[in-house]
Amino acid sequence: MITTRGFIFLVFTLISTLGWGQSTKEYSGEYADFYRAEELFEKEQYSAAREVFSTFLKDFEDTQDPQYIKAKYYVGLSALELYNTDAVKILMEFNNEYPESIYKNDIFFKIGEHFYQRKKYKDAREWLDKTDPTAIDTALLTAYRFKLGYSNFQLEDYSAARNEFFDIKDGNSNYSAPALYYYSHIAYMNKTYQEALDGFLKLRENPTFKDEVSYYLTQIYYLLGDFDKVTEFAPDFSAEENGIENNSAEMNLLIGDAYYKIGKFDEAVAYLEDYSNRKQMTRDQSYALAYAYFRSKSYDQAIRMFDRVSRTEDKLGQTSFYHIAESYLKKEELNYARTAFKSAANLDFDPVVQEDALYNYAVLSYKLDYNPYNEAIKAFELFLKEFPNSERKDDVYSYLVNVYSSTKNYEEALKSLDRIPVLNIKLKTAYQVVSYNMGIEKYERGNYQESIDALQGVSRYDIDPMITGKAKFWEADAHYMLQQFPTAITEFREFLNVPGMNDVELKQAAYYNIAYAYFMQEDWTQAIQAFRTFTQLNDIQNETKLADAYARIGDCYYTKAVPDFQKSALNYEKALSYDIPKKDQYLYSLSKVYKLIPGKRDAQISTLNRILNDYPKSSYVIPAKFDIAMSYKNKGEYNESLTNFLNITKEYPNNILVKDALIEIADIKFKQQQYQDSESFFRRVLNEYTLDDETCKRATQGIVDVYRATRRQDEIVSLGKEYACAEISEDDEEIFFYETASELYVNEEYDEAIPELKKYLNRYPNGRFSVQLLSYLGDIYYQRGEKELAITYYENIINRPNSAYTEEALVRTSKLLYNSEQYSRALPHYEKLENLASQPQIVFNTRVGLMRTNYILENYDEAAYSANKVLQDELLDDETIKIEGNYIAGMSYFEIEEYQKSLTFLRWTADNTGKVRGTEALYTLTFANYQLENYEKAEQLHNELLQRKPAYDFWIAKSLILQSRVFMMKDDLFQAEKTIDLVISNYPNKEDGVIQEAEKVKAELMQLKDTPDDFEDDTNRMIDINNEDNE
Repeated sequence: MITTRGFIFLVFTLISTLGWGQSTKEYSGEYADFYRAEELFEKEQYSAAREVFSTFLKDFEDTQDPQYIKAKYYVGLSALELYNTDAVKILMEFNNEYPESIYKNDIFFKIGEHFYQRKKYKDAREWLDKTDPTAIDTALLTAYRFKLGYSNFQLEDYSAARNEFFDIKDGNSNYSAPALYYYSHIAYMNKTYQEALDGFLKLRENPTFKDEVSYYLTQIYYLLGDFDKVTEFAPDFSAEENGIENNSAEMNLLIGDAYYKIGKFDEAVAYLEDYSNRKQMTRDQSYALAYAYFRSKSYDQAIRMFDRVSRTEDKLGQTSFYHIAESYLKKEELNYARTAFKSAANLDFDPVVQEDALYNYAVLSYKLDYNPYNEAIKAFELFLKEFPNSERKDDVYSYLVNVYSSTKNYEEALKSLDRIPVLNIKLKTAYQVVSYNMGIEKYERGNYQESIDALQGVSRYDIDPMITGKAKFWEADAHYMLQQFPTAITEFREFLNVPGMNDVELKQAAYYNIAYAYFMQEDWTQAIQAFRTFTQLNDIQNETKLADAYARIGDCYYTKAVPDFQKSALNYEKALSYDIPKKDQYLYSLSKVYKLIPGKRDAQISTLNRILNDYPKSSYVIPAKFDIAMSYKNKGEYNESLTNFLNITKEYPNNILVKDALIEIADIKFKQQQYQDSESFFRRVLNEYTLDDETCKRATQGIVDVYRATRRQDEIVSLGKEYACAEISEDDEEIFFYETASELYVNEEYDEAIPELKKYLNRYPNGRFSVQLLSYLGDIYYQRGEKELAITYYENIINRPNSAYTEEALVRTSKLLYNSEQYSRALPHYEKLENLASQPQIVFNTRVGLMRTNYILENYDEAAYSANKVLQDELLDDETIKIEGNYIAGMSYFEIEEYQKSLTFLRWTADNTGKVRGTEALYTLTFANYQLENYEKAEQLHNELLQRKPAYDFWIAKSLILQSRVFMMKDDLFQAEKTIDLVISNYPNKEDGVIQEAEKVKAELMQLKDTPDDFEDDTNRMIDINNEDNE
């Protein structure tokens, strides 16, 4: 045993020996070239250094010697400094040869800097991304951050650039000011103006950036509406040596408009006038200059400019006439002022009797609410046209607002309100309500930007804060629907801060939507916090949303960069604790998490079995069965695993997972040393999936393992000849063609990849990689929008045996064909995809496609069948698709004369959408009852349609024609005639066939009325024939 004292002696002895050895080597002949080269390198004589280092490496045999390794490193650095074309290759070969080298990270950094200096920013980013910043010398870290940020900036990856600049912008290095400049520029681009402002203000005195910063600051203050600040910068652009004419015209316009907006009209004139001399002004800009002239008492110039604006007859033109009149008044040219006032007023007067009669007619039309052709609206508008100065004008406007509101013609209602010079409290309230209702209607129609515009008008008259608050909610939700998630979050938070807002349901929805906005942006941390906030609210009645919130928290923990599977599982479990339908998706998600938690294998199986037992028709059944089988296999319970895998192959022979199940069965047989059975299953895979390269590799490798285990090595070589996909060949030519084409595709060098991909496919049309490369070609053309070419290659895949690429090919081909209205071609692809798809969401989307395509192709039986599948699918959570499914089911059943079956679907559609589709459904429901001879019900539904808001002339006319037929069937020919005449006299469109249909019914009706009573039987027969024709 070595004593402590002896050990210390030994250590010191070794240290002394090593030190002596190192000193000796340094000056020995063996290392002379190394040190000479190193000295040359330090003197930046890189070419000579590389040459001497190379000589040293050639003569030195110990490749693990530290000096040898260092010399190889220096060769690469020398090449890099010299911009030799082999520099990167040398350094990467060094890293491959010495993966644990201390120079590895430095190499990544230096290559990145090398490309950065050459302005090859894509390459620079690639290498800088590989660099571990924690291993970089502190003195170089700021440079690293800036160069990586700037590379991302040049590559237009502004989010990544922003993150790098953020870390260094507030430091004291040479890179801090440029980083702050670009960081602020990105903020300006992203319209986060306050953030940009804060950054640019810090650079205002920086000699490098101060000139550019002044332009940014001026524009930002303008965009922020801080016009006083804008004018503070005016001297920067109008110094004596730099007159305003040396500014850009646009900058002068901006400064002039700022002076205008703060009421400094004298100052505004110079800037706006300069812009006018250099650029074509818009009418609004001309008006601003005219008004500035007016307020600065330059009346002649004001008149000239107002005259330009007044040439268009609109509200601005009318205002311009008014100001022209005022200008002439100031000049005491009264006659000219009178003419201008006349142009601004432009009113006529009519007799009092005619006024009173028209007024009473309009009021009666309003009170009777006879809506079909808006008789009240026409009368009120005629009154206003004939008597614009009537004492009853405001009263009429009030009626018009009510009529427009009741017919949901909100745009006209707002126009009427805008015509009233001064609104009382009642009309201001109406303005707010109408604006809100118009915004909601636009939202329901999916016109989200128009909805936002309308809802912003709610706050014009903030009479009811609750309506203003609700408008803010729907404005936020419209931004959400437009996928403008940051704006949506801001708007939702503004809604939540509305004082006194007591709509609990909307508040809950706001918290819920904020969480989803973060979720859609993949901001998992914020999403978790937001969903948690939602779940902690009081009185949430919607347990489906609560469960969904917990499930999304589970998704976030599962998906985030550093996943937390325990927390993910807890939240999925919480989601499952609620008594809601459609828990199968949550169960499947929970099973995936259990799979990743040690000791939860049995829990995984138990969870998956719940799907099988509780949701036997779920789209997750097949994946669940597969995962159960895999779990048993991983536990070593092979018999149980086999049973489950075999069931999949028997029960779902066309599913994409069958090939994986067969491979797993073969592998289990191998592990059980049942080699004959194992080979049999592997061969089955090869025979059925020969052209699926990935599957083929797995299967052939499995057979190779079987042959090795049974000492049949001589049979291995023959596999390559027996199966083209096997990677056992003496000729690697095919692999060369494959790798060349594949590498170009992976590197996104598509122009070069296309001919290489085609070259391979022409040479090996059924080669082992043929399906994969067909998929690559399809993807290239798909990304480029060359639809027909993409379809050609995808259909080539589809027409071959199923492979790992078949599903994507079917998804994309069916989508492309459907979107290009080639429905007959799309249909068989949808049909195949429904049986083959492995993911529940794809199955659901496919069923939606089948439903739509069959309906368009008038395959109404199949359309109804598919619509029922969609409506019964557990993934149906989109209200729009639910409406569409009910609509197509109802309309399809109607078309195949299954009128009784159509009723439920049509009724649901009519009740759940106020759009034109709902009105069409209600009309069809009316017609179905007519066909079923339920005439009283048909009449009731017709009256319901007439009261429906908004009204659609086409369907009102169609319903009136149908109602006329109902009256004919009830032998009420007087009402039948009055009803059909209403259509013929008032329907506005003479070209869409409605008038012609009405005239045909009128002819039938007149034939009935003209038929003598003695010919009652003939009359009845005529009615029957007309009904048959109508059917």
